[in-house]
Formats: sequence, structure tokens, C-alpha cells
Amino acid sequence: MRGSLKGLEFRRQLFHVCNGTLILILSEVVGFRCMSFVILALSVLGFLLAVYHVWVERLRIAEPLLGALEREENMDFPGMGAIYYGFGVGLSLLLYCPVVAKASICALAYGDAFSTLVGKMYGKTPVPWNKGLSLEGSLAFVFFTFLFGSFFVPWQMALGAGVLGALVETVPYVDDNISIPVLVGYALHFAC
Repeated sequence: MRGSLKGLEFRRQLFHVCNGTLILILSEVVGFRCMSFVILALSVLGFLLAVYHVWVERLRIAEPLLGALEREENMDFPGMGAIYYGFGVGLSLLLYCPVVAKASICALAYGDAFSTLVGKMYGKTPVPWNKGLSLEGSLAFVFFTFLFGSFFVPWQMALGAGVLGALVETVPYVDDNISIPVLVGYALHFAC
């Protein structure tokens, strides 16, 4: 589990962090509802382009981006992680009040990204029900969600969001790019 961080995974997580940060900033500028519709529309467009790329004709313009960011095992339907990311963030912006949406985006953008980086570099102890993840990565998820989420919600809620998000991330066979922001936002919505 412990090992070096490959360039691909670092680029993917940097993309995670940069997207989340950009969405948080743009949501303040254009408004949360407007941003949710833009992101959801872009996600649908991305899905349609991925379908076209896989089943009709490869989009040469997309190849450099896919080569730089997509894992080899996902090349049969490339871009789905980013599409799910957009759906998760867009739903959070649409469904929840701004502070809850911001904190749930922090869980995805920072908690999820840093859990992968820390888990890949320092992970020694596997999560019992998901051996592909580490407890060290889960602790990083809690810490970074707490750190960034505390800018938007009280620290106790940010800590709870980190714990819940770390648990949600460990559920096998569920894409956490949707489940993390939606479920963390749902919990925070009722905690407000």
C-alpha cells in the first residue's frame, strides 16, 4: 500500500483540488444556483462526449487531457470520474444552502484528494472492509475536510463532515465523487 506517488495520481488529485477551489470561487461570483446549473449542464455534456468518444469516434482533441489525467483501468469509459465529480458538486450546490454546499465541496475537493495522496505515500494500515484504502488516508480525509470546512461551518460540524466523508469514501463499488458531497451535505443540512 505504501509507496511512491506517481505523476498521474498527483495530477489527478491536483485537478481535484483546483476544480473544487475554482467552483467555490466562481459560486461566490455568479451565485450558487447558477453555478449548479452550469456544472450539471457541463456534466451532461461531458457524459455525452464520453459516450461519443467510446462508441462513435475517438475525440482527438480529448486525448491529451485523458492521457494526462485518466487511469489506465478507466480508459474503457474515460472521464467518468470528472463527470461524477460535476454531478456531485452540482447537486450539492442545487440542494443545499451555500455554507453546507461549500463544506461538502471541501470534503470532496480537499478531503478526498489529500486522503489519496497521503494514503498512496504513507498508507500502511488497510481499512478492514476496503483493503485498497488505508487508515492513514482516512485520517487525512478527516483532517483536511476539518481544516477547509471550518471556514464555512462550525468546527464541530466540519469535523463530523470529515468523519462521515471518510467513511463514505471507504464504501466499495460506489463512486465517491457523487456520494461524498451529496451525503456530507445531507448530514450538514440537518445539523444546521
